[in-house]
Formats: sequence, structure tokens, C-alpha cells
Amino acid sequence: MGFTNLWPLFLLLTIPPVIMLYILKRKYKEEVISSSLLWKEVYKNTRANTPWEKFKKNILLLLQIIIILSVILALMSPFISIGGKSYKNVIMVIDNTASMNTIYDDSNSRLEQGKTLAKEYLNSTKEGTNTYIISYDGSSNLLLNGNFNKSNATSIIDNISKSYGSGDISDVVSFVKAIGDGIGEEYEVLIFTDKQVAISDIDGKIVYLGNSGLNASVDNVSHKFVDDKIKVIANLTNNGDSLYEGDFSLYNGEELAKVESVNLQVGESKTLSFELDSLNSDYLKGELSRKDILMEDNTYYHVVNENKVKKILLVTEENIFLEKAFGSIENTEVYKTNDVSNITENDDYDLYVFDNKMPEVMPRKGNILFINPNSNEFFNVLQGGEIGQATAVKGSVSSYLEDTQFTLSKYNIIETPYYGTNILTIGDNSIGFKGEINDRKIAALSFDLHSTDFALKKEFPILIYELGEELISTGMVYSNNFKAGEKIVVKSSDFESEINVTYPNGDIKELKSGEEVKGELALGIYKINQNDNNESFSVNFPTSSESDTSVETIGENDNIVHGKSNLKSGFNLTPIFILLAMLVVAFEWILYKKGN
Repeated sequence: MGFTNLWPLFLLLTIPPVIMLYILKRKYKEEVISSSLLWKEVYKNTRANTPWEKFKKNILLLLQIIIILSVILALMSPFISIGGKSYKNVIMVIDNTASMNTIYDDSNSRLEQGKTLAKEYLNSTKEGTNTYIISYDGSSNLLLNGNFNKSNATSIIDNISKSYGSGDISDVVSFVKAIGDGIGEEYEVLIFTDKQVAISDIDGKIVYLGNSGLNASVDNVSHKFVDDKIKVIANLTNNGDSLYEGDFSLYNGEELAKVESVNLQVGESKTLSFELDSLNSDYLKGELSRKDILMEDNTYYHVVNENKVKKILLVTEENIFLEKAFGSIENTEVYKTNDVSNITENDDYDLYVFDNKMPEVMPRKGNILFINPNSNEFFNVLQGGEIGQATAVKGSVSSYLEDTQFTLSKYNIIETPYYGTNILTIGDNSIGFKGEINDRKIAALSFDLHSTDFALKKEFPILIYELGEELISTGMVYSNNFKAGEKIVVKSSDFESEINVTYPNGDIKELKSGEEVKGELALGIYKINQNDNNESFSVNFPTSSESDTSVETIGENDNIVHGKSNLKSGFNLTPIFILLAMLVVAFEWILYKKGN
């Protein structure tokens, strides 16, 4: 048995005063008696009242000494090691990815079971053990950095919430090693997870929380329009350990549209097809009715929208700066040509970029970005000058570009058309504008990118990205359907107005263009609103990486501890001595009341 604290030993000095009090205590009480036959006994008691005479044995004195010793031992935090080495530093990794939401037993999920075991282990360690707590939801999050306050550590473990993230928990091992290198002392690692992970040369254990049971998932719901009908396809998989029999329901919005019985053998995947006459909402929902050990993957939301992929035709003589800048815009396909003679008025691109080239025939549809153009039907170009300092026009570009400045060796001047707004100027002269006419968006830069240092600055791809987003808006999100854990960024050409994101539970958060939708993202439908623009997107369970609840063969490994095993590395005796002290106090009170 070891002790964490030795300072309580000075409290042993309180025992001699207690004994002295009993030595000095009078051993008789004055009584009115009816006979003198008792005088001899009174005399004997009087003699026993001398301070240094041996006092009679007193059970109350013994009990009080036991109380003092119990309190001292409790304060010393005695600790018994059981079957292993006691470490000064413990690093706990708690996996809270999506699969940890699987039901582990009748009342707990895998995550809750892991948290329970982590707290039991923590309570079995001696006081003063430095504790590091990491949660892994697809990324490693250090929640406690070496604190040895058990109450604080327990509270942090309790606050680890479920998530729908995904990832390979083996990635956390390098993070653990980095913490261990910083500790500079011996440490033990405990990883609570339901996935296979190799801890190589790290001292520690994998607390494996895998279990199996009935489980099927809806992996995807998609649609396409065929002959004025909506064709819907749903993909299902049996990820459990037994035959799955149940019903699949297809909802048109919240209205039940189709129901089909399904039978899936272990490991089997199946595709179901449906046909709808019309859409009653902007989303479809597929749902498996039978309850299993992982309910979150039984539902899939699919937001219905037009194909957002936009086509860009880049007409240029090998301008790598433009190619990379436009290639960074999500949901676009970039086509290149250096021959303007191929352009016809019937071409069907969403955006044309004419870099130092002007077409013989202007296309009748699609938006246009001109770079170093001549005068044309949309605006006039005047002769400019040489050597100029360009600046961005505040209010016409985002805050990322408002301080932009760059030098041009040669430039022209644009007569800003009535529908246009200047974005770049040299003095009072416009060298760049954007606008809209006849439902077509037009923008122009009146200089050759090769005659400026702008393409070498970090602001250049930002400007091209913003112009591209404004000229071929793909919406406020680049996709309508996401898997949990994917990065979701809202964007808009209106940089001043807030974008309101309504979560499935009704909460509303305000974001600016370019900001990420963060926080604990629930599964379901999200609504986006900015001014009069409304969009939706869905967040679904990451079935491909997190729905397989089968018990994996993790191999022979001495470090594996199964989730129902006793993980305790020791036993803290403090609660026992506190309980003993309380029981002795109660017993002493009973004896005192009886007059002993």
C-alpha cells in the first residue's frame, strides 16, 4: 500500500491531548444518597481522580482515537496497486466518432460505456496522477492537459458528447506520442474505441468496445428526372450479424409516398427503385422502420436541386494563373481553347473568359469576363498609360481585398457602363468593373495579367474566385447533400448581408460569406437564407465508414481489453477510511446516549 500525501501525519499530535483529557476527566458524579455505606466507594473514586494515576479503560476514548486515525489515513490517500505498474501520467483517448453511437448494452451506447470505464479507471488511480484527455471525432481534441484534479477530469469526460464525425483513430497515435514526448516521463495510454488501432511501442491498452447485433443502413437516396417523372434510387446495406427483415419507407418531404419490404442477408447490399409523379417538397427522405443497434444510419435525407456543375470556357494562350484560379471554384468544369474562331453565338457555357482575345461573334448566352479587351458591345475601352498603382474599391469587393494594391507596367481605361460598378481603379480611372445587363453578368479587367505583379500576390486568386462566384453562382453551398464530418462553407457575392442558417432543431445562426457551418451538426435538413435567396442542404450519417458494426478480427494482442472487463489498475482506500470514520462516530454517539 502506498500513500499520496504524508502531511496528515502531523495530525497524530492530536491524540495525546485527547488522552490527557481522559486522564483529567472526573470519574464520578455527585449524588444525594440515603446511606453512608457507600462512602468507601466514594473515597476510592476520589483517589482515582488524581491526574497521573492510571485511568480505567474507556471505550469512548478508543473510538475517538480510531476516528482520528481513520481521518488521517483518508487524508493520506492510501492506494493499493493491483496487478500492474502505477503511472504518474495517464493519457486517455475517447473515440466519439459516429459508430460509437451504437447501442452497447440495454442502457448505454459504446461511447457511454467507454466514458464509464474511463471514469472508473480514473477513480482507481492515486491522487496526483497527471491526466491527459483526448476526444477523437475525426480530429484529435485535447480536452485536459495534465491536470491531476479528478473531479475536473471526471466532469470533462462526462461532457464528451456524441458526434457524427468519421476518421481513422490510428491518426491519434502520433498526437499521443507528441504529448508523451512533451511529458518527459513514463506514461500510460488508454484508447477507448470500437475500431482497430495499433499503438506500436506505446505503453498502454486498447479498450475495445466493439459489439454486434442487428443493423442495416440507408447508404444513399438519389433522383433524376425522366419523362416528367422523378426516378428515385435508394441503396441499403445489412451491416449486422443476422438476417434483416423490415420495411423501407420513402417520404416526399414529410408525406409518405412509397413503402417496400426488404430482406437483406448478412453483408448484402440492395438497390430499390421508385417513381414519383411530382415533388411536394425540396427534399426526399428514406427510412428503415425496424429498430436496430445503430438507429442514426436508418434515415437518409436527400435535397432535390438542379445540377450545380457549371461550365467555364477559358479562351487564352496558356495562362497558368487563370487556370489555377478558376480551377479552385467548386462545382465547375473548366474547358480551354486558344482559338476564338470556334466560338459561335449558340454556344452554351455558363461563363466565358476571354484573356487577351476577342471573339468574332459574341455568344448570345452565358456570362462573360473580359481580360485586357478591346471596345465591344458591352462597354468602351480607352487608351490608358504606363506605370500605375492599382487599388481595390472598398464596398465593391470583400474585406479580404479592400487593401489590395499592385503595380501595372501598362493598362487601358474602361468607360464604366451604366450598369457597372468599379472594382479596381488607378486614380479616378476604372481598370476593372462588374455588372449585369439583360440577365447576363459582365465583368472586365483592362490590363494584361503578364504586365503586372498582381498574379504573384495572394489577393489574385481571391479576386478571380470572387468574380467567378458572382459570374456563375453555384449557390450558397457547393453541394446540397453532405455526409457528417465534411466541411460545409456558405458563400455569397453579397459580402455585407448575414447568411442565416437554420438547423434541424430550429436554431438559427448568422454567418458571413466564406464562413464554415460549425458546431455539433445534427442529421437532417438545414435551411439557408440571405435576403430573398433560400436554399437547403442535408447532413447524413457517414455510412461508408461508420455503419459497419460487425466485430472486427483485431488479432492476438496483449494490449486488448474488452469493454466489459475490469480495467482497474488499483484501488483507492480513501473512501473506505472515510466510511469507517463515519461508522465509528455513529457507534460512539449510540454509546454516549446509553451513558457509557
